[in-house]
Amino acid sequence: MISIDAVLSFFLLLVVSSGVFFVSKRIKIPYTVLLVLFGLILVPLVQIPVLNPILGFLTELTLTPELLFFLFLPILIFESAFNMNMRKMIENAWSISLLSIIGLIISATAIAISLFLILPLVGLPIPFIVALLFGAIISSTDPVAVLALFKEFGAPKRLTMIFEGESLFNDGTAVTLFLVILSIAENGFNGASTVFGGIGMFLMMVALGITFGIVMATLFSQGLKYTKSNEFISITLLIVSAHLTFILCELINANQIFGIQLHISSIIATTVSSLFLGNYARHTLSPKSDEYLNKSIEHLAFIANSLVFILAGILFASTKIDFATLLIPTIITILIVASARVLSVYAVVKPLNALKLEANIPKSWTILLSWGSLRGALAMIVVLLVPDDLRVAGWDYAFSIKELLLALVIGCILATLFIKALTIGPLIKKLKIDKPTPFNKAYRIDFGLYYLLTESDRLLEQKKRGFIGAENYKLISKVVNDKINETIASRDKLYSKYGEKLFEQTLRYAAVNVESHYLKELYSNDEINEAVYRKINGKLNLQKEKIEHGKYEEINPSLYIDHKDIFDRLVLFFQSLLVKNGVNTTEEKYQHYRAQSIISRKVVKTFLKMQEQYKRPVFNESAYKNVIDLYSKYHQTNEDRIEVIFKSNKKDLNDFINKLSIKSLRSSGNKAVNFMIEKDMADESIIRDIERMYLV
Repeated sequence: MISIDAVLSFFLLLVVSSGVFFVSKRIKIPYTVLLVLFGLILVPLVQIPVLNPILGFLTELTLTPELLFFLFLPILIFESAFNMNMRKMIENAWSISLLSIIGLIISATAIAISLFLILPLVGLPIPFIVALLFGAIISSTDPVAVLALFKEFGAPKRLTMIFEGESLFNDGTAVTLFLVILSIAENGFNGASTVFGGIGMFLMMVALGITFGIVMATLFSQGLKYTKSNEFISITLLIVSAHLTFILCELINANQIFGIQLHISSIIATTVSSLFLGNYARHTLSPKSDEYLNKSIEHLAFIANSLVFILAGILFASTKIDFATLLIPTIITILIVASARVLSVYAVVKPLNALKLEANIPKSWTILLSWGSLRGALAMIVVLLVPDDLRVAGWDYAFSIKELLLALVIGCILATLFIKALTIGPLIKKLKIDKPTPFNKAYRIDFGLYYLLTESDRLLEQKKRGFIGAENYKLISKVVNDKINETIASRDKLYSKYGEKLFEQTLRYAAVNVESHYLKELYSNDEINEAVYRKINGKLNLQKEKIEHGKYEEINPSLYIDHKDIFDRLVLFFQSLLVKNGVNTTEEKYQHYRAQSIISRKVVKTFLKMQEQYKRPVFNESAYKNVIDLYSKYHQTNEDRIEVIFKSNKKDLNDFINKLSIKSLRSSGNKAVNFMIEKDMADESIIRDIERMYLV
């Protein structure tokens, strides 16, 4: 039973975590590092006789395998996988899959062999199975602190994707490998039968994990279609999906199904389910609900990470393990783990670059991938799953296997947090990985200029209204105008070096984002069905990819099939068994061309407003003209197609078009509702009454 002291400790530690997060942003140190440091300091602090009666309850909340495994881990997996872009993952599938599977196996094996051979030299010989168990535990990487630093220092998106993708998938690989090795350690090694049995169990856990994840995601995505109109139910379904998938897997593992003992990787199942929902079912949410869900998931992940790291610090400081006895073996282990990471990264990246299976991974990225391998939450969770009474042949130490593994894991986590995490930032700068690409520079310059022109216009408006004096206006406007001139000079410099093509690339990229925004709005308003949405969205994804790589001239406006969206392809396959694929009915064709007409018109309207809003133009004139002409042509082409369809099917389409008009009208009403809510003119009860009384 949970005590009141533990509950109070839970909430006060959350308050402390928030304070630590705030401080970490000020002093630019990863907050996970400060959380562990606080936990380490807290234990000796509360043992001071004067403070113990007041603060002693703070150590009442302890890390347990159940708390970590069933409550925190699914949240962390969901937050990472749900926001992962499947297309980007497929682009880097070779590097991510090889690093997370082959790289992890190389690392675990290298660590095991090295510990088995070297630790006897310092008086601590251990059985190979124990060394292998540790290798599986410690080889998975924790992305939390690293990704925060990547974002802060502006690391390339592809490098961030590779690192995050590897961390996400090697969690499942590491735990699956750990469970297989733990089973061998508990049941003993019986030669070839044990080896083949272990391989079979590993493959079963992976295959069934993927299958079960897809099944669960399919069920949840179908449920979301029915709860589309109720954002609270939809968001609740998504948030609990990870825990339900995870726990159901563990229930199946603990019980026989029709007399058959199945082994399913709960982590792999939860990862696949979350990826599916994030990439395929997410569009069922309205933009407002999606934003709310993002904030909710981010907040839950923050709570989980905060508690894991601060409680880890408390656990490290309060453990009864004699670290003095194990100091030399721990230092050796830290060096071995770091070396094994370098070996595993280079063993994967070098052949990958040589075979040219995907875009080249630069040497600087390889160095950062090798060094930026922090250990954290998962290693802590997995080591606590080791049974307290685990025994293997040849173990005759006073401390248990779990105590040794825990000591080594603690040493590695502290070393990566207090050495690697604090040096990643300087390393990124030294390797010049934070240097933005010309595309990123141009994109920020264009929209940064719009920001500055808006500031300048607002400043002038304040002067006209008498909110700011003439002298202050003169001083502030000079600063703003200097910044505007500096930005324009930077753009001219980029233009002279890269030409018009670069700025057309940035505008077309922004245009596709505008199209995607309004396409989702049309789907949320029920003005297009799912088939139409997915077809146009597939086209936009393909176009965006071409634009990102500077190949927008190769865009084929009639190409819709998105081969990199694996989940969409699965859905299309299953649907093809029941109905013919594609947008075929007259109504769907009308929806399709109408949607394309609307989103292309919105692009023209958006850019026109931005370009002509102020005295100075925002965008490069020639690039702007090219994009406006292109989208005006798109708009007219789709309008012509709508007219052809309508003339040929006027009688059949009349009722359908009337229904679309009403839905479009309701969309305008929703804008009025959002305006009233934003200005605090109406609360939810008034809004409900307005919708009930005046909805057309």
